[in-house]
Amino acid sequence: MPKAPAICAATLLAAASTPAFAETSMPEMNGTWESIACELRPQAGQDGIAPWYLKRSVIFGEGRIDAHFTTFADANCTTPLLELKFGGDVIVQGPSTVADRAMEVDLIVNDYLTVTPQMDGFAGFLNSAEPGTCGTEDWTVGTEQDVFATGCSVMGVAANTPTSEYEVLHVSAGHLYFGARPVDGVSLDDPELRPTALQMPLKLMEGGITQRVGEDDLRVPTHVEIVLFEQADGADPEEVRAFFEAITEKMNQNDTLLYRTVGQGDDGTWLCVNYWTNRPDMETLNQQAQSWSAEFATMGALVKPESFRLTSYATGL
Repeated sequence: MPKAPAICAATLLAAASTPAFAETSMPEMNGTWESIACELRPQAGQDGIAPWYLKRSVIFGEGRIDAHFTTFADANCTTPLLELKFGGDVIVQGPSTVADRAMEVDLIVNDYLTVTPQMDGFAGFLNSAEPGTCGTEDWTVGTEQDVFATGCSVMGVAANTPTSEYEVLHVSAGHLYFGARPVDGVSLDDPELRPTALQMPLKLMEGGITQRVGEDDLRVPTHVEIVLFEQADGADPEEVRAFFEAITEKMNQNDTLLYRTVGQGDDGTWLCVNYWTNRPDMETLNQQAQSWSAEFATMGALVKPESFRLTSYATGL
């Protein structure tokens, strides 16, 4: 296995935390966020810049972060290398000029930092540390250890030392953006290194609140479409959600559907609200969608077709 580059805990954050604004809270930040695809991270090591691949899952609360990163040995994120979990606090410094409503945020890992090797080679790499300088037990694949107290010398993590990263955070239409990572792989451990651009976002999986469409998008919705329907008997609600995610992804390729939210009420009825740039494009895309046989193949088993009730409105914007 190639020698792993040194990694500091702050660099491994690469993007994850929850700001609570200095004056008011940000309920739209609270929830569970996950990577939308395999992500590339440059890492600086003794042998130069090396690529790292990862997926992120982050849970945000008021002034709190709990994150789970999985790094992979391949660009398709199919061969896990190690898992990292960390928790800590957030200090919001104020507005950023990177994007409308973006904030400058200091991320502090001061609670826990666990490592779980998922490959023999990486377990051996961790075991190369001097005894007591990277966990308290021998490392084996699938075994998790908290290294916050001991540090991890071979990963550049100091013992009992909170690490800070100077970040930028931005929420837009169900996605959470962090600052773009430096191409030279250095850590954002200095306020002067705070990002000036955004990276690939995380997607809201649970929690949060729907942002007003158009708030940070120059386009505004001139037409809103509301659909009510019932799921088929015995259908799994999660499969219904997955079905609409697939349809939404297909429609988003057209760039005329600004936002869609889908939810199930206490009585079991589903509500789908679609925000469109304009009515003609909405009608055109809905007509085109009737030919998407592959995408709609599972609809009959998930939704009662006769239950659909559709209305639409001009917003006047």
